[in-house]
Amino acid sequence: MSGKKDNVESQSVAIIGGGVIGMSTAFHLAEKGVSKITVIDKGYIGGGSSLQAAGIVTSLEWNETAIRARVKTLDNFERFSQILDGYSFHQVGCLNLLSEEDYIGDKDLRDLQIKLGSKVEILQGGKLSDKFKDVVAAPNEYGVLDLRGGYSEPHRYVPALKNKIEKMGVDIREHEEVVGFDLQGAQIKGIVTRSSVNQKETKEKFDIVICAVNAWINHLLSWVDFQIPMKNFIHERFVTKPFETKLNLPAINDRVVEGYIRPTEDNRLLVGTDAYNPENFIMPNQQFTVDQLTPDPRALPFLRERFRSRVPVIESAVWDYHTVGLISITRDATPVIGPMPGIDGLFVGSNFHSGGFAYNPVAGQLIAEHVVDGETSIDSERYLPQRFIGFDTKSYLQNSMTIDDMKFKRH
Repeated sequence: MSGKKDNVESQSVAIIGGGVIGMSTAFHLAEKGVSKITVIDKGYIGGGSSLQAAGIVTSLEWNETAIRARVKTLDNFERFSQILDGYSFHQVGCLNLLSEEDYIGDKDLRDLQIKLGSKVEILQGGKLSDKFKDVVAAPNEYGVLDLRGGYSEPHRYVPALKNKIEKMGVDIREHEEVVGFDLQGAQIKGIVTRSSVNQKETKEKFDIVICAVNAWINHLLSWVDFQIPMKNFIHERFVTKPFETKLNLPAINDRVVEGYIRPTEDNRLLVGTDAYNPENFIMPNQQFTVDQLTPDPRALPFLRERFRSRVPVIESAVWDYHTVGLISITRDATPVIGPMPGIDGLFVGSNFHSGGFAYNPVAGQLIAEHVVDGETSIDSERYLPQRFIGFDTKSYLQNSMTIDDMKFKRH
């Protein structure tokens, strides 16, 4: 922790990646007085996995750092509801559904969550159905309801945040690819971009470069001979057509049926899972885009079977559409946020497992604090990329894994 940096407000910042992490970072940097901010995306804003996200958020995380971070995220989402035109955070609550064994085993964690600011209500068995008529739970199942949790609609949030940062003076450049870093020894001096119009490459000077490309991160970090031990996985979400009767359920992370489900603002159901246990996806090159992903035929039948007893109304659902994206998980199932070791002026915000959308407000805040203040408002040491120094990342990346091998816990 080095304290506030000198004259950073006058320095130029390039953010590579125009998803919610990159845009949130731009927002927080602009709020801190940085005036020369450019967001660059090889496709369109939100076109990676941001617009494919479920948008569920809860503070009921698994360690102190993550809980503190998610409490800040909820603070930000509540604030964004007031300042982003066209966006509202749907604070319907987020329910973690547990077996009795998990509920008892999580007591110390639950006490920590409450101590650090989570607002919870405990509901068992039939009490869940009394509160949420579309949710069914067995007598020995428990719901821990995060009263501040809920969901965002990505198709509302992404354009609202884009419009906001443009009004704050952020320059957004779409369909422009970053193909290299301009380095002088261990100092970042800028980036090399390639025009999608004429394929011409141009060196551009920037004082600070932030990589916010998530699943694509190792392609960029190969330019500085650093790799993150991570795996990407295909993740699908399915959305029904609207129901005629008003749905009554919160956002749900269900550890019993191994999936998630939530209502939408227009009375649909959105569901998703990875529990059919896909193998990691190998991204062929930096030019890869998510519209090249192939859906897994196991996903929808798996979801319907798992959720038919939890949310019975799903039996009568007519399925409207589904989207395919990537989630990116490190070997310790923990995000990577902070300065790159050995390269002055280079920062990273990536690998948010399945919770990138939920993390985005606080991730952008933490990156901005690293850049401007040289320290963060919470202890975020466990997020730093330097934790992988000395690990045999090369061997790790060569091994194929399934999502069960990653042992991560959702959201």
